[in-house]
Amino acid sequence: MIDIKTKIKQILQQTPGCEEFLYPFLHKIQDDTSLISLATMLDIPASILQYGLERSIKREEQNSCNYQQMRERLIKPGHVNIAGFVNFLWQNEFVYEMKSKSEKSGIKLNLNIFPKHSIEQFQNYISLCTSPDDLPEILIGKGFSSFMSQRFVDKFVKTGSYSHPPVSDKTGRVFAKARLQDSQHDYHPFGVEEMVMIHDKTIPFSEELPKTWISVLEPKYANAIMQMGKAKRDHFGFNMMLYLYTKVGREGIEQYASNVKNKQHFSYIIKNMARNNGDSAPINIVHQFAGRFIRSDALEKTEVITTKDGNPCVCIFFLMKNSLCDHGIEMARHLYSPQIKSIMEKWGTAHITSELPTSGNPKIQWVGWNKIKELPLPYLKEELSETAYNHYKKAEL
Repeated sequence: MIDIKTKIKQILQQTPGCEEFLYPFLHKIQDDTSLISLATMLDIPASILQYGLERSIKREEQNSCNYQQMRERLIKPGHVNIAGFVNFLWQNEFVYEMKSKSEKSGIKLNLNIFPKHSIEQFQNYISLCTSPDDLPEILIGKGFSSFMSQRFVDKFVKTGSYSHPPVSDKTGRVFAKARLQDSQHDYHPFGVEEMVMIHDKTIPFSEELPKTWISVLEPKYANAIMQMGKAKRDHFGFNMMLYLYTKVGREGIEQYASNVKNKQHFSYIIKNMARNNGDSAPINIVHQFAGRFIRSDALEKTEVITTKDGNPCVCIFFLMKNSLCDHGIEMARHLYSPQIKSIMEKWGTAHITSELPTSGNPKIQWVGWNKIKELPLPYLKEELSETAYNHYKKAEL
């Protein structure tokens, strides 16, 4: 779609949503700045910019968003407006419970929880939004999403638009110890999803199992790791990439990627477990909820590895406008309710009020909200994936 000689101002004019990806470097972009000239200024491979921009262009073209229509959908006067996305496994039950709560409480609720197939349309809207008036009072997100892009953080978080005191002080002991709460009261976590290592016992493996998450970087685990992801060039499991980046830097990503045998969608990883075929590996790194889909005949042949340092995690979270009304606070507080907790934990997502993560490991690892707010996202996803991809042995030719 573009090449290294393409002028960036031209790209931004034709696809305004690309600003989200280029946001950290907007001050460097002049009328005649091309991809290659910007890459030279940043001292990075031009392919990082090219891949990232192509993803942004593709997202906007394939999931076009009529800004005014989306705004009318998201903002209904006199209602508590809530929008975002959650884990697809419990999305429907979550929506039903939130609507049930609003009806019982006599609250007018405008709830838009976007399913997986339309999330990118909502993300396109976020990438174009410039006014907090065009955003709902409550935003719900997960992982390292559009609500953590540097553009969003600068425009809507650091400006105080979404800074509201907590509506609940209930936090499980393990999660409190891991400092999952945002000390600046911008992001409010109510759910926790772990990454776990699952050992497939049917595959011969003479080495001892990893005792910590950093252990998987050791050369003895070369060709022994299955990573969630796409077979082609992608973000290489950004949860794992960001964890390694914050713990041990780029060298850790390089070593980890060189140890990965293959990348597959989690459904294929689960399907191939306990079958000892060419698409299997002794150590499988997946989201905690994926373990719930392991076949009954394979359960005894697999085990979740309990690490000394605890599993890295991502949060299910929400943001509240500082002007949130009483009815809005009541709906936000319901996210901490036993009903929501039951729905989430039924499908393998730990609730923030639980005493332990779903894996049962008494420790957990979190990157930290203050650190996240300073990251150049989503650009960093592309940069770290470039590092990983260059050291991945099955790199696409």
